[in-house]
Amino acid sequence: IIPNLGLGYLASVLRHNGHTVSLLDCAKTKTTHRQYRDCLMDEQPDIVGIQMHTCDFSSARQCIEIAKTVNGKTVTIVGGPHPSGDPEGTMEIPGLDYAFVGEAESGLPRLLEYTRSAGQVAIDSIDGLVHRQNGKIIKNKKGAIQNPDDIPFPGWDLIDPQTYPAAPHGTFSKSLPVAPVITSRGCPFQCTYCGANVNTGRHFRKRSVENIVEEIKYLQKTFGIREFHIEDDNFTLDKARVMAFCHKLKEENIKLHWACTNGVRLDTLDKELLQNMESAGCYSLAAGIESGSPRIINDMKRNETLDIMIEKINLIARETKIRITGFFMIGYPEETRNDIEKTIELAMKLPLHRAQFSNFLPLPGTEIYDRLIQRKEIAPDTLPWDLYQNNRVVYTPKNISPREMRRLMRKAFAAFYFRPRILWGLLKEIHSPGQFRTVVRRFFDVFR
Repeated sequence: IIPNLGLGYLASVLRHNGHTVSLLDCAKTKTTHRQYRDCLMDEQPDIVGIQMHTCDFSSARQCIEIAKTVNGKTVTIVGGPHPSGDPEGTMEIPGLDYAFVGEAESGLPRLLEYTRSAGQVAIDSIDGLVHRQNGKIIKNKKGAIQNPDDIPFPGWDLIDPQTYPAAPHGTFSKSLPVAPVITSRGCPFQCTYCGANVNTGRHFRKRSVENIVEEIKYLQKTFGIREFHIEDDNFTLDKARVMAFCHKLKEENIKLHWACTNGVRLDTLDKELLQNMESAGCYSLAAGIESGSPRIINDMKRNETLDIMIEKINLIARETKIRITGFFMIGYPEETRNDIEKTIELAMKLPLHRAQFSNFLPLPGTEIYDRLIQRKEIAPDTLPWDLYQNNRVVYTPKNISPREMRRLMRKAFAAFYFRPRILWGLLKEIHSPGQFRTVVRRFFDVFR
């Protein structure tokens, strides 16, 4: 659980437009529906906005129902990954007034202006808005922030890094407290399974180095952060920008640890870039490898060969001391048991410090999701949205049963982690009770 940057940015933009904002991070505080209702009774908000991931569908639906029960005049809005991927299905939720597809920093203030004005704002001019008109669901054109420097920093006082658990994205950290940072938006690649471009699109937009470093200095001074984690979809796409960022950190004498926890594309890395990142404080990065089968990698449309990925992983290990986490997917459509065994073998062969094995999830809005619907292998009205979490099996390839999928997942974790070098390295990286609890919980989730 990390500070919610999406809500932080929206809160900041709304404040900039003169609105009063309260933020309730239910995941952090483990808020019950009864506590949520009590909060609404106390606050009596005009607008209730909910960030909605696919696994949150039922809970979000209940939160909307509660909001309308507390005050039928409350305007309800949802945004986030699930509405962006399935806007029509989302708008079927009873009591939901509006949804947003993609980035909402430009559209949300306009919607609030629309709800308060008498026709001064045309509803079809609000970027990214999904609404009803004469009983039909209407989707406005998708909006995107063209220059991320134009929007203010997140409302960090509402998502204070010091108040979050000591087990950040990726579980591990060298120092506490940790703050997540987004330095760019969008990714131009077309991986069939990835939901990132459903939310932020394929147009790569970057913050200036000066703007990023200014935010990091603010976080260091105001909240005492000792580490930051890059949460970009494709941080290293622009080598010159990353080199300039590393130079600026050293020039400003910012001595913080940092990591690329959301994953980087391996084919964007070279020796010069890696050594500059390390000298500027980068100690850990994650990378999506996904499969040990060239056939599956090709079907995923990664535009990145397995040989290049192996070469780059070895380069990182040979030229730096940066810790490497590999992301792997189990159960992608068309996979066979042999393909999955190849993935497990590759994970063990590579000089990785950690590996994250995740069950394939057909995310709404992705190419592979649409392909599976067309082939009638899945149906949106029968998918168990609440089970859309990494260690839950919601889809299996042909000829592999759910039971076999769980066995293969357990085999992957056991084969990778139950080795003295890996296990000892993992134990050395645990620096807080929160991190220890997270590690134990994740192992329990896999082997239960």
